[in-house]
Amino acid sequence: MKYILTLLALLGLSACTVTQPYIAEYRIETKKSTTVLSSLACKDKSLKVSQAFSENALMTQTMKYTQNDYGEYTFSESAWSQSPNKAITQEILKSTRDSELFKSVQSYKSRSASEYILESSIEEFIQHFSSDAKSSYVRIAISFSLVNSASSEVVDTLSINKTVPVSEMNAQGGVEAFNQGLGELLVEKNKWLNEVCR
Repeated sequence: MKYILTLLALLGLSACTVTQPYIAEYRIETKKSTTVLSSLACKDKSLKVSQAFSENALMTQTMKYTQNDYGEYTFSESAWSQSPNKAITQEILKSTRDSELFKSVQSYKSRSASEYILESSIEEFIQHFSSDAKSSYVRIAISFSLVNSASSEVVDTLSINKTVPVSEMNAQGGVEAFNQGLGELLVEKNKWLNEVCR
């Protein structure tokens, strides 16, 4: 009996020491823009930010990268804390609210009516590595359309592409570059809305 108890205790201890793969989760989060916008034409208008259109890969928490622009791979020990589609949609919403160009800015989940809809399409959001993995950059491409809700007509469109070099050749370095590039892109988006609202 003593032998059996000792064996069970050893098995229990060995089970506790089994290491599980460590998965680091990263957030997409940009800094608040301090750009001063002066347009007043939209101050009495409401805007709804639609969920971003994107490929299915950006609807999951899987963190992907490319090498040589041919193969697409998955980081085995890194993941997004929420899907890039959802996170980028939230960042677009936040930055548009921060611009204070509109009377109100609502999420696509809101049931309230709005005079305008801001649509976005994420065309590229991925980290690229060179064939020798000694250099890396992220590429972000997003298109925006401002739509008149009453007529469903497109008021204006904008496409922005950002390429940001990565300082560390890993997922964390990529995330830092993504957040920097997305922040710069959203500032350009607000400047475009500022011009449209003149």
